[in-house]
Amino acid sequence: MSITLFGTCRLNSIKGSNNLNNDINYTHSTKEVIQMISFLKGDLNIPPVYNRLCFRSALAKNKIINFSNTFKERFLNTEIFIIEICSMKKYIHNGFYMHHLPFDKMWHLAEKEDKDYNTRYKHYIDDTPKHILDNVIIEKQSDEEIENDIIKIQKLLYPKKIIIVSHYNSKMNGKYFYSRDHLINLLNKICKKYNIDFVNPTIALSNFTQEEIIHSDLGHYLSKGVIEFGKYMNNYIDIL
Repeated sequence: MSITLFGTCRLNSIKGSNNLNNDINYTHSTKEVIQMISFLKGDLNIPPVYNRLCFRSALAKNKIINFSNTFKERFLNTEIFIIEICSMKKYIHNGFYMHHLPFDKMWHLAEKEDKDYNTRYKHYIDDTPKHILDNVIIEKQSDEEIENDIIKIQKLLYPKKIIIVSHYNSKMNGKYFYSRDHLINLLNKICKKYNIDFVNPTIALSNFTQEEIIHSDLGHYLSKGVIEFGKYMNNYIDIL
């Protein structure tokens, strides 16, 4: 079975992955997923400098990624698409939806506060043209926009099976983050409305404490979290 993962390293222990997520990009928002689908189909040309800024793997390795027929073949041969939607934010410049790494405020904050930043993250900003850094548009998607995007994704991938996965609903000081909690509940509602399979990792991993599976940054999984969520998803896929 060939599975395409539209999402992050949190999905990396799912069996059958064709590795397009690691080879090209970790998508976060519905807009990034739609752009990625168009790119993989060969319908969207992403020119320089956006063929680096739109793709996490290109940013991490400071290279460009161009369309390849091998990417398209893996996409077309996919049997199941697992789509992690973990952000309502979109980062836009010249009509392209870019990866958050050079533009997210936490990296700019880290530059001032985290000594480790200089060796691990600084190049994301330094290698991005200043005119783009200064003019990127950061917008929060509306609930209606996300719903319409999910309908579009479903149509673009039809008749292939899709499974939508949310972020883990981490708590800080016993309270959920409002925006993350809102998005998780919204995705659950939309998927029920359109009969789309939906997995909430908070429920899937409910046998474990947050501290056992979630990194102290409250976003990334610890190795146990990656392994256990992979087990859950592999079992989920087996009984489809």
